[in-house]
Amino acid sequence: MARRNHMDDFTRGRMIRKLEEGRTVTSVAAEFGINKSVTSRAWKAFQTTGTAVRKVGGGRPRTTTAGDDLYISLQVKRG
Repeated sequence: MARRNHMDDFTRGRMIRKLEEGRTVTSVAAEFGINKSVTSRAWKAFQTTGTAVRKVGGGRPRTTTAGDDLYISLQVKRG
């Protein structure tokens, strides 16, 4: 099973900056010690979205708010 480690936003930003300067994907990937496809995908994502930051919280949307959760837990404790 493959192990996936996400690159932090600071490193991704440094990588994008070097690509914006005109360096090749291959040379940037070699400098950071990551696979060329990772660099290429990050560069493509930056060009389409305009940002190098990963989107957080990509799961199923919450149906209850934090306040609802507190209310429910208090009701359960009261019995």
